[in-house]
Amino acid sequence: MTNVTTLQSVSHAAVSCGFLGYNRLMERLLDKAIVIACCLATVLAAPFSTGIVVGMLIALTVSGLFELLSIPRFFRWAALVLYCASALFVHQFVLFVPLIAYDCLRTEPAALKGCWIVPLLVAFAFLPMQSFFFVLVLTIAACGLSFRTSQEKDERERFTALRDELREASLSLEQKNRDLQDKQDYEVTLATLNERGRIAREIHDNVGHLLTRSVLQVEALQVTHAGDPSLTDELAQVGATLHEALDTVRVSVHDLHDDSFDLRTQLTSIARDARFPAVDIDYDADFVPAPIGYCFIAIVREALSNAAKHSDADRVRVSVAEYPAFYRLIVHDNGSKPPTDVLVDDLSRIDEGRRGSGIGLRTMGDRTCSLGGVFRAEYQNGFRLFASIPKGES
Repeated sequence: MTNVTTLQSVSHAAVSCGFLGYNRLMERLLDKAIVIACCLATVLAAPFSTGIVVGMLIALTVSGLFELLSIPRFFRWAALVLYCASALFVHQFVLFVPLIAYDCLRTEPAALKGCWIVPLLVAFAFLPMQSFFFVLVLTIAACGLSFRTSQEKDERERFTALRDELREASLSLEQKNRDLQDKQDYEVTLATLNERGRIAREIHDNVGHLLTRSVLQVEALQVTHAGDPSLTDELAQVGATLHEALDTVRVSVHDLHDDSFDLRTQLTSIARDARFPAVDIDYDADFVPAPIGYCFIAIVREALSNAAKHSDADRVRVSVAEYPAFYRLIVHDNGSKPPTDVLVDDLSRIDEGRRGSGIGLRTMGDRTCSLGGVFRAEYQNGFRLFASIPKGES
């Protein structure tokens, strides 16, 4: 679930960045269109010459380079400097300095932000006062547009970053709420199962004991009053009723006890209480009978204890699966080396000469074999325990 939340955040951020990038491009193109239109108005007031056409084409080319992300920054900077330098010698280029000034303010090096000032000052000496004043005002307006667009871009980026942070925090909070809900459901289920087990024990120990004692008393009375047939018949009826009640209580206790056992919940509880960094539970079974479930629980407990004591693993995977003919349990850690006191695939070869060597594994094997199953311990990219129990043996 955490991975899904992260992917949602990343995809949302990517879409937002693409949409904002498109909007910023359109705003810059609109600003440049306004500046170019004003520059052409200035051109109409000046005598037509080839230098004006060439300057306009070069200015459009240089400005277009700034909208191509594939062009290296060095070439963009060089194009600005070359155009400003050319404007010192080709006076008609000055008429399109406002367009160049718009892009100059967007460059990172501070030295290039004001390179358009030099050709504009030189133009004061040869341009008519009216044309120079119009170009100066237009250049200032272009700088204002560029500054406004840059400020809006920064504000939108900050807004987008804040919105993404809020969305990520919201998704994280939703995930935590789901985890808390799952934990609450788990606690409720565990408490319900424990209460069912307690009630089953109370009925078995108290009610069952009282009914058994009543049956024995009735049978004793039958022996005592054997000479009174009418009383004996009545006692026999009472005894039959008590036997039926006792059988019903036994069936109910067994059913209640079976309902109080849930292997998935028990394994989850063991994983949470284990002295281990990470225990992954992979459960794929509809119903596991209590005898097999208790066997699996004992194996998992012992396996986690062994992994914590003797292994260098930091993660254990517990897998339970139900097949048409059998139940299967695998406990697999990611340890880098097998334990020195465990031999692979054959429990009978475990070194019994070493004190305590292999006792836990032998106990796991005995539990599994008592239910007609197969148990195997091996090293396969980590220590691995395998238990398989047929369905008919439970």
